[in-house]
Amino acid sequence: MDPMDTPYDVVIVGAGMAGALCACRIKTAKPQARILLMDVGDNGLDEGQRAAFVDAYQVSASKSVPSPYASLPNNRLGYGASSDGTGDPVAMNRYYVETGPDLYKSGYQRMVGGSTWAWRGNTPRFLPNDFHLKTQYGVAVDWPLTYDQLESHYAAAEVELGVSGNGDEWTGLTPRSSDFPMPGIAASYGDELVRTALKDIAPIDGIPITVLTTPQARNSQDYQGRSACQGNSSCIPICPSGAKYDASVHVLRARDELGIELRTGCTVTRLVPGADAAAPTVVFRDWTTPDKTEQQVKAAHVVLALNAIETPKLWLISNLDNRSDQVGRNLMDHLAEEVVGLFGQPVFPFRGPQSILSVETFRDGPFRRTTGAFRLTIGNDGWGRTETPGAALDKLMWDPQTKRIKLIGQELQDALAERVTRMMRIGYSTEQLPDPANRVTLSDERDALDVPRPKIAYRIDDYSKRALAYGHSVARRIWQHLENTAGAEEVDPLQPLLKFNGAGHPMGTMRMGTDRSTSVVDASGLSHTHPNLWIVGNAVFPTGSTANPTLTCAALSLRTADALAAAL
Repeated sequence: MDPMDTPYDVVIVGAGMAGALCACRIKTAKPQARILLMDVGDNGLDEGQRAAFVDAYQVSASKSVPSPYASLPNNRLGYGASSDGTGDPVAMNRYYVETGPDLYKSGYQRMVGGSTWAWRGNTPRFLPNDFHLKTQYGVAVDWPLTYDQLESHYAAAEVELGVSGNGDEWTGLTPRSSDFPMPGIAASYGDELVRTALKDIAPIDGIPITVLTTPQARNSQDYQGRSACQGNSSCIPICPSGAKYDASVHVLRARDELGIELRTGCTVTRLVPGADAAAPTVVFRDWTTPDKTEQQVKAAHVVLALNAIETPKLWLISNLDNRSDQVGRNLMDHLAEEVVGLFGQPVFPFRGPQSILSVETFRDGPFRRTTGAFRLTIGNDGWGRTETPGAALDKLMWDPQTKRIKLIGQELQDALAERVTRMMRIGYSTEQLPDPANRVTLSDERDALDVPRPKIAYRIDDYSKRALAYGHSVARRIWQHLENTAGAEEVDPLQPLLKFNGAGHPMGTMRMGTDRSTSVVDASGLSHTHPNLWIVGNAVFPTGSTANPTLTCAALSLRTADALAAAL
């Protein structure tokens, strides 16, 4: 292939964690490689931009996840997933069209750095059995690789992201070749009270309740030029200090240290298949220019580093080969909910990260043959999504039925202090099996660049419903123990069992596998049907496990980058 026809060795579409990490890994292995990293976002990456996001969040009335980012030009103008073009931060889910029967409740950020700007930072590894559910439990499918084959990349990903954790707590769950880069985040005052109260809890259904320190991509000490966590407790939607990892770390490293070209404000509108063994041509529009004229760029290799909704959307728009009929199918998330209550004494939440401790013992077991597994987290953020301190203030102060003030003055202050300081939650995040009917296709509706919006068909299957019910049951039984031993008081125990929120973890839709008739890419992320076209990101997951997907995504991205570098 004539180098003059391909000015780049690699073009990576998407400057989130997967794309930026992939770019840095390839460039480090092949310093002479010509790499272009491009993204639809056009946001800054310096401390001034972070301060602007913090300021926007502080004055936001909605306090929603997208609120710091809604005013970004790509969102305000309708090119991003945080808005429908009105700048309304509540409009996250209006970006895509939903056909049901259930609501897909997770959104994402289309910006440089991706959704890592707004993630919580939890980075547990998948368990070994998560990679072969079909063989072990007769459900879903097996991955084309094992935990042991990915372990070294897990360790490398923890170094790259800066993961804090206590290795001795995790040895029995996730075997390790090395310790975490940093000690685990220190438990808060309230965490220690809860952990002490749970020391003598009896096993539930024969499963012990063991409280662990959750691994997090959050500094417990100064690391790679970033400060230790300052305990702001606004990890979602924005870390004010930068102690929590976000992909700007690797975007800046790629651009400023490794000399990788970065283009922002570029919406890729389609891919044009190459002749013979050539990679597809990347066609895009720079929406920051007055005419937004369509442009194109060629490379020896193209990497799609978009998420599990944007990647199949682009593939389908481009009418690329889909002989497996798996493109866009098997969309997954982690269905999450929480049981809340008032601890027997003040736990003083909101001091430190939003969650530090977890119970991991329900992530695996024979019950997975019929019921999804789940993780339990002990919240350090009051009642989380159930009730903010502001909502608590409203409830104490105002009766909406009588339209009369209930409490004012010192009585209101005392009641609010009594309530908010004792708020505690136990969250559960459940496994969802891949379902080919849960899929991303193209909508007739179009965005501001005349690009089709994604259309989502989604339903919660019985396996997931049983997981939600089981998670709710276990969380309630833990609360009952706290009531008996620590004077706690569960609130609203009769809430609907199948109430759930999205976890913001789109997975699946471009699954990896050895059989090209049932998968889109191989175990290295290389397309089965298009030469030199690679995919990194959560889209390649065959199953979703119960763990937050970012660390596994990072490990797979490093593995794909190694394979691609070897192919250069």
